[in-house]
Amino acid sequence: MRPIPLNFQTMYADLLQTLSLPEVQHGSISTRKIKGNDYLYLTTKDGSKRRQVSLGRADDPQVRARADAISDAASRARILRTTVSALKKARIPSPTLPLGRVLEVIANEGLFKQGVMLIGTAAYQTYPCIVGAYLPSSALMTNDADLLVSSFIAKDQPQDLEKILQRADPTFQALMSRDDKLPKVFRASNNFQVDVLTKFGRNRTSPRLIDGLVCSAEALSFMEYLGEESIEAVALYGTGVLVSVPPPVRYAIHKLLVAQERKLNSPKRAKDLKQAKDLIDVFIETDPAGFEDALEDARGRGSKWKRNIDASLQVTGQNVRQTRLFSLAEPNQPKSKRAR
Repeated sequence: MRPIPLNFQTMYADLLQTLSLPEVQHGSISTRKIKGNDYLYLTTKDGSKRRQVSLGRADDPQVRARADAISDAASRARILRTTVSALKKARIPSPTLPLGRVLEVIANEGLFKQGVMLIGTAAYQTYPCIVGAYLPSSALMTNDADLLVSSFIAKDQPQDLEKILQRADPTFQALMSRDDKLPKVFRASNNFQVDVLTKFGRNRTSPRLIDGLVCSAEALSFMEYLGEESIEAVALYGTGVLVSVPPPVRYAIHKLLVAQERKLNSPKRAKDLKQAKDLIDVFIETDPAGFEDALEDARGRGSKWKRNIDASLQVTGQNVRQTRLFSLAEPNQPKSKRAR
């Protein structure tokens, strides 16, 4: 494990705290003269697009006050960009341009606040500063974004996910399969893909409709575990994008679970095990007791859960390295006392 220097961890924590605070929308202010009167306009960035809206007449005190607040927010935004750049120079992973734009429009739409969660490699890339260590496989590039919709707080008016994604890239189109009533996969002309996933319901059917987003979602095993809890993280794009992701320990255990559901020679299986191992290496050094508690909880959810977790740990060799946590070799041996 190679720790991230404390000054960069502190810088990230400050960035996360700042982005979590309510903030005035930032952008640039311009003036137009219409029929002899000056009007103020706000220009903001949203994915690949620039949006311009009228604030009102420049001689209106309330309009002027709002414009001043926006200008102040723009100054703070420049500081945030400097922080993001410094973290990227410190080799903290950041999203690619297509991914950054997708995350930006999803965040701007408020979907992360409504219950949508970023999972997969895009989420994994946000973990280094959270766990305090460089993760070897966090440098892996990804050409997709997996969105988990476990519980969604819909607005009064439906939000169309396809139209939201088209603000990031106008070429995004829904891909429909035979069983789809609404799309669950969206792809742009550069092959960047967004997949919508969810947990199974009582009837175990898939896909499931997400009416508030005008889309459906593919239901997969063990997604209920991943969606039970979320934390806020920062994707290092622009001024920083506040996203919702699973806690790292829950992400690692989920990878142990799903790796055994894939084909033996699948590249995704190898990536699942690699990401889980990298995170577990950190947990063993920083919080072994907490990780043991999480393992016990997951193992206790059923025989398949225990079987998958133990099989994945055995493949990665973690059961050999930390016998106090993983008692696989001799299942009948009494469990050793947990390290204090």
